[in-house]
Amino acid sequence: MESALAPTTTAAPRLIEYPEDPSGCNFLSYDGRQLLYLSSQQAGSMPFVVVLGFFSGKKKDVITKDLIEPVAQECRRQISELIAKLMSEEYSNAHIFFL
Repeated sequence: MESALAPTTTAAPRLIEYPEDPSGCNFLSYDGRQLLYLSSQQAGSMPFVVVLGFFSGKKKDVITKDLIEPVAQECRRQISELIAKLMSEEYSNAHIFFL
């Protein structure tokens, strides 16, 4: 008899809820999906990029929210390299953070 507490073998991706239209987000096409990220705008400081994840649809609740799927660990290096190539020269050595 199997335990009701036994872990499942196929876990659904964790989704993050953001209010509709996160302001200031940039979009990048990666593997046929839309990747959302933000970059620092402060002059004179070390530039950084925060990758929110892949757009995964909308959820209607009290307010409409964008659903974002975090980037899998195995894709992070490729995405970091792609962002560094697409952004301006000042971001070539930027710190890139993933949520």
